[in-house]
Amino acid sequence: AGCEGKLLLLDCRSLDYREVSMGGENASSSDAPVLVITNSNVKHDLGDGEYPVRVRQCKEATDILTEMNPSIQSLRDATMKDVEAAAKSAGLEGVLLQRARHVVSENERTVKTADALEKGDWETVGKLMNASHTSMRDDYEVSCEEIDVLVNLAQTFGDGVYGSRLTGGGFGGCTVTLVKKDSAQQLIEYLKTQYEAKTGTKCVCFETAAASGAKAIDL
Repeated sequence: AGCEGKLLLLDCRSLDYREVSMGGENASSSDAPVLVITNSNVKHDLGDGEYPVRVRQCKEATDILTEMNPSIQSLRDATMKDVEAAAKSAGLEGVLLQRARHVVSENERTVKTADALEKGDWETVGKLMNASHTSMRDDYEVSCEEIDVLVNLAQTFGDGVYGSRLTGGGFGGCTVTLVKKDSAQQLIEYLKTQYEAKTGTKCVCFETAAASGAKAIDL
């Protein structure tokens, strides 16, 4: 699946998907921003042990929400109102509250982002990306110092950058930044210079855009 100029909104439960056009069906490709992917060249080993911990914590948070509302069978069934209600009256607190708040709010942000992308509302997309990173850093706690440096550099770059966030499993890895095409190369040079100055590590950046998915080729 997938085609040029479109992203995929994937339902990981049903595996249903929807193609999301960047800027709508009538948008000019020249008007659409691009994505800058930045590899921090950092991977913290603690991530390997933290993944099953997150799974367990999310399951425990779900169990609390299910007791309150049996129709909630996984965190994707819950709303932020459910999370807030459980925090007030069902004992959802501390780190379990943080994990539930991240997952539920991230699902909501994903749907909102798809809608904003189709409207070409890049400012809203950027704000949602920034909020996503804050949630991953503070509530899900899967970011790290080097990734936070890259995200902060991109977010404070100035005119041209809409938003930036961690992408992937966390504890290192890559960031993704939505940026005006005319500003992409300048941003890349800025990230490379400033990241090495702040961390002593070189990062790798490249510009990309939504492209056609993999397909069979007749030889």
